[in-house]
Amino acid sequence: MKRIFLPLLFMFLSLPQVFALRAFFDYQVFYSPEQGSYVELVTSFDGRTFVWNEIAEGGFQASAELTIIASQGDKIIDVRKIVVTGPVLEKDKTADFMSLERLLLTAGNYKLEVLVKDINILESTPDSFTQNIDILPMSEDVNISDISFVSAFRLSDDENAFTKSGYDVIPYVSNYFPTGADALMFYGEIYNTSKVFGLEAPFVSSVCVMDANASILDECRKIKREKSQEVVPLLQSLDISKLPSGEYKLRIEVRNKENVVVAVKERNFTRSNIQEVAVDKMEVPNEILNNSFASGYRNQDSLYNILASHLPISGGLERSTIDNQLKSSDLRTQQSFFYTFWYKRNPSDPELGWREYEKKLFEVQQAFGTRVKAGWKTDRGRVYLQYGPPNTRAMRHNNPDYFPFEIWHYYETNDKLHDRRFLFYDTSLSGDFELLHTDVPNEVKNFEWKTLVRTRPLAINSGDASRKNANQMRDPYSGDELEDLWFNPY
Repeated sequence: MKRIFLPLLFMFLSLPQVFALRAFFDYQVFYSPEQGSYVELVTSFDGRTFVWNEIAEGGFQASAELTIIASQGDKIIDVRKIVVTGPVLEKDKTADFMSLERLLLTAGNYKLEVLVKDINILESTPDSFTQNIDILPMSEDVNISDISFVSAFRLSDDENAFTKSGYDVIPYVSNYFPTGADALMFYGEIYNTSKVFGLEAPFVSSVCVMDANASILDECRKIKREKSQEVVPLLQSLDISKLPSGEYKLRIEVRNKENVVVAVKERNFTRSNIQEVAVDKMEVPNEILNNSFASGYRNQDSLYNILASHLPISGGLERSTIDNQLKSSDLRTQQSFFYTFWYKRNPSDPELGWREYEKKLFEVQQAFGTRVKAGWKTDRGRVYLQYGPPNTRAMRHNNPDYFPFEIWHYYETNDKLHDRRFLFYDTSLSGDFELLHTDVPNEVKNFEWKTLVRTRPLAINSGDASRKNANQMRDPYSGDELEDLWFNPY
């Protein structure tokens, strides 16, 4: 069975800045008639988390040491250590890079251990990740390999590690397809058709997408006539531009000339597809709206306040509609927007999406609401709703050297950004923390954040003259807790 590896997170504390090294793993099992079964292990390195050193030829480059150990019980079956280098870039630029290794393994149960190290960090210790792999024996029937998702492919000029069936195939190391990813590309192989059907005998390959109810979606389906041979490659693309958000399966079938299914392979994936809809295009039929959760909200002012609380998770057109049109619109238009908003995000159960968000609104109200501002209107509340709860939350509310501040760190945000931070501070001492700085794109940035958090008057919260004098004698730039919490929030 195919599995997706979780990301590795490891830290090297000897540096003035701490890099959370991230590598993502995926594997598929394929079969070669000449060599037998093999595991194709793909490692994708997050270039933002590696050190990019200047090289003699000019430019800057990252380098990773990758160690792979495959074992059965106490016996090591395969071990290899390779160096993987990123592209040569200009200073302060980064890019992800990737490796692909093939391990010849016969049928059986294996433990796969992977170790990753940043070569440009001296005296660092690699961290490891282990995964159990089951390889089934190849039967005499028609078989289908694991399914590999693909980010790009092209005709191959020179054969390399990524070459398959005459194409350079770049893996997509994820099961998640976000808004804007309009094509689902994949690669697989069909085996034993020449043995079962006869050489160059006709058969049919069918690929489709199935929803959570195991229903085939006709708009995401392809049928192709094939001719049998030892290995029949499948490199195809399905249009998922109109596929709503949800959980799905990609299904490959092989059918014989009698149209009987003789082999099946499936792989799960998640789709996020938030489509913007103009307010004049969101009229919901009466029979749907009247039986929906939205019809239970009959006060225009109250409903508008609820819709306004959706701003933290709204798209651009949705925000514009809420801000500029819905307050003066009639109740039915508000209800239609309300229903449509959650239908786009959870077509199978729009009300469930709303109820889950309603609970989060309550959480941020309890945690961040003030006497004059609702929780969702505060910066901390908005970030919590938009990006999800942080993995770590460093709170320093009573240090006389600083304004009260908090640093939130995310391993992964709701929109799949990795290793991100938010710094909030409270200059009014009212409990309403303002977002001062973050490394998230399209959010507020202030590169004087260290100075601004430190500019709190020393007299505030200084209990007496001796405490005040002690504060003035301290050097706030030495042993810097603020900087340490930003770069090392774990």
